[in-house]
Amino acid sequence: MRSRNIGVLWQSGNLLDHLRVRENVLFAQRVAGAPRRAAADSILARLGLTERANAWPTTLSGGETARAGLAVALANEPAVLLADEPTGELDAANAEHVVALLSDYAAAGHAVAVVTHSDAVARGAVRIVRLRDGRIES
Repeated sequence: MRSRNIGVLWQSGNLLDHLRVRENVLFAQRVAGAPRRAAADSILARLGLTERANAWPTTLSGGETARAGLAVALANEPAVLLADEPTGELDAANAEHVVALLSDYAAAGHAVAVVTHSDAVARGAVRIVRLRDGRIES
């Protein structure tokens, strides 16, 4: 149920090192039911990873790893996407692209919850909940 309905992007550890980038996305789809190569390739293209689809995770830059992890989290078009610092490893242009992608995903009717320290990412949010010392501040 989780693999079909909830996508999770952790700060690290989103990829299986023994699988190439595309294979990681296809594996997430396989766990949920059936792999869809065209859908996997489309997700990788939206995240600018077409040319890195056959790369091993250990050869990716930090930003590529973060975007590949997001591709895995989005592999099954989950109803809920939970993302922990999705732009923390990205340059400004890729961060802006990922924030736009997450905004579009939310606008399409999916629930998107993002944890971030970035004011730029927070500005893209519909609702902001601020925490301090584990308590809701505002």
